[in-house]
Amino acid sequence: MSESEQREPPQRVRLEKLQEVHVPELVKLDHACSALYWDLGFDAAEVPARTHGDFYRLPKTNAVWVAEADGAVAGFIAYHDEEPGVGFVEDVSVHPEFQRWGIGRRLMDRAVSELAHLGFSEVVLKVFEQASWATAFYGALGFTEYRVEEAPQKLREWRESKLDTEDRPVLRPGQKLLWRKLT
Repeated sequence: MSESEQREPPQRVRLEKLQEVHVPELVKLDHACSALYWDLGFDAAEVPARTHGDFYRLPKTNAVWVAEADGAVAGFIAYHDEEPGVGFVEDVSVHPEFQRWGIGRRLMDRAVSELAHLGFSEVVLKVFEQASWATAFYGALGFTEYRVEEAPQKLREWRESKLDTEDRPVLRPGQKLLWRKLT
């Protein structure tokens, strides 16, 4: 019997806005999620685990939702809007113990729904090419790799603004952009 067959899915999953009480558990969660990348050969400088301070600062620039599974912090999503009106998913993480139970999908559904309700027509995120599980997850949610010739005008404008105004590249080596249209 595989490990996933031995695990019991949570009976109750709920999403709520980030609260101070979540922060210690989110730090542990982020460390566990970062370790998945470290196991692929990334180092802590490439994929750093967030600190308490990072989580306290995150809501200043992002909408942050936390998923609780049977009362335990199981995941979170952080997203915001960027000029010229594109939704940007900063991060979505689900603790390895809670993965493959639809928690990440629920978090993404929350972000996509809220961004669509606010009038955004596209959402974009970054993913490491080596993280095949992440690319597959986002692909199942309708995300595709950014290609200039296929991207809507607003998304091309967003990409151009990033190239023109930032002193660092939009993507680090080994990353790619994924996007999807919102309805």
